[in-house]
Amino acid sequence: MRKVIVAFVMNTLLIGVQHTGMAQSKVMEQYIEEGLKNNLALTQKNLSWRKSRMALKEAKGLFMPQVSFEASYTRAGGGRKIDFPIGDLINPVYSTLNQLTGSDRFPTIANVNEQFLPNDFHETKLRFVQPLFNPDIYFNRQIKREMVSVQRNTEAAYRKELTKEIKVAYYQYLQTQEVLRIYEESRTLLKEILRVNQKLVKRHKITKDAIYGAEYQISQLDAQVAQTQQQAQAAGAYFNFLLNRDLAENIEVDATVAKKITAPTLEQMAGMEGKREELLQIQNGINANNQFIKLNKFNAYPKVNLVVDAGFQGFGYQFNEDQRFWLMQVSLRWDLFKGFQNKAKIQQSQIERDILQTRLKETQKQFLLQQRVARYAVLSAYQTITTNEKAQQQINEQLKISRKRHAQGQIPYYELLQTQTNYTNNKIQLAVAQYNFLIKKAELERAVGYSK
Repeated sequence: MRKVIVAFVMNTLLIGVQHTGMAQSKVMEQYIEEGLKNNLALTQKNLSWRKSRMALKEAKGLFMPQVSFEASYTRAGGGRKIDFPIGDLINPVYSTLNQLTGSDRFPTIANVNEQFLPNDFHETKLRFVQPLFNPDIYFNRQIKREMVSVQRNTEAAYRKELTKEIKVAYYQYLQTQEVLRIYEESRTLLKEILRVNQKLVKRHKITKDAIYGAEYQISQLDAQVAQTQQQAQAAGAYFNFLLNRDLAENIEVDATVAKKITAPTLEQMAGMEGKREELLQIQNGINANNQFIKLNKFNAYPKVNLVVDAGFQGFGYQFNEDQRFWLMQVSLRWDLFKGFQNKAKIQQSQIERDILQTRLKETQKQFLLQQRVARYAVLSAYQTITTNEKAQQQINEQLKISRKRHAQGQIPYYELLQTQTNYTNNKIQLAVAQYNFLIKKAELERAVGYSK
């Protein structure tokens, strides 16, 4: 029965947490928006995402034909030559024909001596290359697509983490400001006690050590104020750092956020549903690994490309019909044996996939544990608020009575100082508990992947 009651209280509390989470401070919302816009770490995540998108666009471009303009010009001299006795073969025939016709219509031809290296030769062309069958291109695109998803989820996860960090930093800053306000209020009360003590000393109702005791309490308070001011400066600097602002820039204080904490009720129903992009990142990694396995399996297939050249080639830049040419060829490459490299790569990828799947299960359990711990932390934080509120009511009444009795000389000064110290400490504990509740609520929202 006790477990049922605890579960009911926790669920009811979480409903209240969900409600307050949906109605957060406008000042807080503005700061979160500013942080998401200006934070340098988030900007880096966004740039990495954009870079991965460009890599995917590059991978898609491999499916398109590649067209290039190529030109070459060759000057050569010497080297191997070929002797072709064309004159010795043709000249006797030409001489006989000239005798028969009684003319010089058939000239004498010299033997040919041609070098192998072309001299004054150019080739100017357009080359068109189109992959016809290449599994590497297809699976490379699939892998790049998963990498885009990884970067997108990385950026989304950091957005939620940054939102939580901004909330926590703001609450911590407000917490220090509230403690300083309580100290200032306590200073006023201590000075009033000092004034009353001085008055009672003049009347010889108490001894002078009462004045020294009150002054000592004030000096102790000043030391605590100095320490808290340092904490406030550090909290403010970190908050401004998250927003990429000047570290000393003024921060607007919205003290109403702590006053919006209400007792959770069933009427305050609101869903706190979310997703953890970290799990999606691991799943994207598994998907990319599966594509890599398929890529290595398809390495057993040939790669076929179409290549077409069209342009001019010949001796001297003439660009006439005699130099015009075109050439089309289909190329095929088939790796028949590579020392079982593909098999080893496939096995490596399968092992890596198993590692990622194990990591996914482990991370899921870690997140479930994180959510459970966060829920209990929220429950404990709210119970602490309730306890301190009850104690505050009691000590308020005690302080009123003690001040009256001290003014009448009915109790020694140190009893009043002790009551005053208890009053101040309890107010600080209540303020800390209230902002701690808000911090735990922000951590719970992050744990479940909730985003407004």
